[in-house]
Amino acid sequence: MADRRHEILRAALACFGERGYARTTIEEIRERSGASVGSIYHHFGGKEQIADALYTEALRDYQSGFLELLREDAERAIKGIVRYHLRWVDANPDLARFLLTDRRPTEVRELNRAAFDALECWRAAHQDELQPLSFDAFYAVVIGPAQEAARHRLAGRTQSPTRRMERELADAAWRAVKGGTP
Repeated sequence: MADRRHEILRAALACFGERGYARTTIEEIRERSGASVGSIYHHFGGKEQIADALYTEALRDYQSGFLELLREDAERAIKGIVRYHLRWVDANPDLARFLLTDRRPTEVRELNRAAFDALECWRAAHQDELQPLSFDAFYAVVIGPAQEAARHRLAGRTQSPTRRMERELADAAWRAVKGGTP
């Protein structure tokens, strides 16, 4: 059962990547996955629910690794978050593209809230090591550059090796948020 569900999600991701969410049909997903229409509707109910499940699972996978880094000290966590973001995108380009470009209304508020709450708790525990930034500014400074680099990589507009980008962006993020003199 779980294998069929996974095959449907994998087929949907490929179809969404090739044709976009709006132009992809259930029939295309069915054909690519080898599932019956009944199986698709049994597991998901329709195209919107397939996209929601795909988005939620991709986000859950991404956030699980992200949250692990909050066990580190401030500098290692900040640099690790940047590196993790770029590595996850490189390892999961289709899922990353879906998350970054095919955002749609979905039931992920609780998932995001838990991740943001964990990050805020971590930040509070390390407040003596960090600049007194609002959460929004902190998140944008740490993730924003890596997010933009990921978008460019997924669009084929980067020439810098990933490891170089990891090092440069991780160091820049740490310099931007560390306490004391910037």
